[in-house]
Amino acid sequence: MPLSNGYGVVVGTLAGHKIEPPDEEGRWPHYQIFVDTPAGRYECVVNLKSRTEVKIEYRDFRNQQRRHFSPILELPDGLHRLESKPGSGALDVIRHPGLKDPRYILPLPWRVPHRKIPRSQKLRRGWIGRTCPCTRWWRESGLDLVQLMEYYLTSVARIYIFGEPYDTGLGVHNVHMTQGDPVESPFAYENGIWQDGGLLLEYSDPEPRLSVLLTKFETQSLHTGDDGHPL
Repeated sequence: MPLSNGYGVVVGTLAGHKIEPPDEEGRWPHYQIFVDTPAGRYECVVNLKSRTEVKIEYRDFRNQQRRHFSPILELPDGLHRLESKPGSGALDVIRHPGLKDPRYILPLPWRVPHRKIPRSQKLRRGWIGRTCPCTRWWRESGLDLVQLMEYYLTSVARIYIFGEPYDTGLGVHNVHMTQGDPVESPFAYENGIWQDGGLLLEYSDPEPRLSVLLTKFETQSLHTGDDGHPL
């Protein structure tokens, strides 16, 4: 089911960021990111810590290929509503081609002189096309995710924050995976595909690069159907 106030991305330059004061924290304290756009300054809130038994999980990609995000990178600064479908620029942590585990070539375990081994045989033996574990989901612990966010926000040239726009005022929330919640969860009504929140971060110094930071609650499944509900 679509998010109640739709889905989109805020594009702009970083104006500031901070963790919520302790007296304002809820069960899942927010990290506040302020983004300047021609329409004004947006407040974007991201859950990075948990005060409950349900913890937050995260994964990050430090050098992503621009071709996977070209519809978004071409947008001007501001809030842009996105359709929840492939090719619109929307994120889906399960289905988006730019959010897949990178694959790499594993060297042969031994050299076989004068013998050519077919690629199909190498694949069966697991010598090539292995998935890199470098982008696994990690469970937050203490301030590690807060520190990771601070690292990513350092020297960012342009920022893209995906989520659900505020009903009133300039802001975005639900900046996390919004599918896979258990059907008995009070948040299951928000389950849907191609509407996940997340951060896309663009840098120019010391060299151009693109990074992604994603979060989810550990109760959310990474195996969902076309309706966004767990399989």
